[in-house]
Amino acid sequence: MDHVNEFASFLEKEVNLNPNRLETLHKNVKDVREFLSQNLDSFVKVEQQGSYALKTIIKPHRGDEYDADILVYMRHAGAKKPADYHTEVLQCFKKSGNFREKAKPKNRSIMLEYPGDFRLDVVPCIARGGNFYVCNSNNNEFEPTDGTAYRDWFNSKTEITNGHLKSVTRLLKYINAHEKDWDVPSILLTTFIGNNVQSKENQAKFNTIPNTLLIVSKRINSFLQNTPSTSKIRNPKLRSERFTNRHWSKPKYTRFQKAFNTYYRKMHNAYHEPNPERSLQKWCDVFGPNFGK
Repeated sequence: MDHVNEFASFLEKEVNLNPNRLETLHKNVKDVREFLSQNLDSFVKVEQQGSYALKTIIKPHRGDEYDADILVYMRHAGAKKPADYHTEVLQCFKKSGNFREKAKPKNRSIMLEYPGDFRLDVVPCIARGGNFYVCNSNNNEFEPTDGTAYRDWFNSKTEITNGHLKSVTRLLKYINAHEKDWDVPSILLTTFIGNNVQSKENQAKFNTIPNTLLIVSKRINSFLQNTPSTSKIRNPKLRSERFTNRHWSKPKYTRFQKAFNTYYRKMHNAYHEPNPERSLQKWCDVFGPNFGK
């Protein structure tokens, strides 16, 4: 059985980021945007990135901090190296009493720490020749990116599923956060999910969240079990970018193949179990004892 009401309750109480924490994130991002627009000489604009832009952030495991990303677009100057843009943003924060202690350098971003709540990665980005690049300060290289196109791609897949795909993404990310043998980077898991909804599908087949979860998980599992190598996993809107080059390894992929197959079979059994109580218990075997409470 699908237990539609139980899924809705589980998402609200256990999976989705608390509304008050999301509001706090929005407020702090607004403060960062206003600060950079007034103090960063090469400032162009700020955009949400990653799970924040896709609205697929989940409640952190055991009340830990969660991560959110924003891109800060900067005017391109021909003489500047990637590390120069990175340093410019970091120094801008370090001159501020509000941000000095929060700002920590990372390879591709400046992380602002909000202890006990979240970490905000501010990613310097420039436009050059009609393309977009983030600035890797570690190897001093421009890395191609297109977060806006990726967001639009995923939103189009979500529309095909009557809006259910974002809930499915949060549910699978919830398992990922609790199951050590998954250990899949968020962008990679989200790409698996989006890749398994086709552009010309009949929307009617995605009529509930659990139904959509089962369809998408079956397709992901089929891909995993029939794809021994990670080489085919690319950014769907930036084909030159192989996510696995930076994000994953062969041993991790192999563990995920096996673990996902186990979870898919549990989902299949729970969904097709006709007895309501036994079905609920089987869904608890997927998501833990808080499902259905």
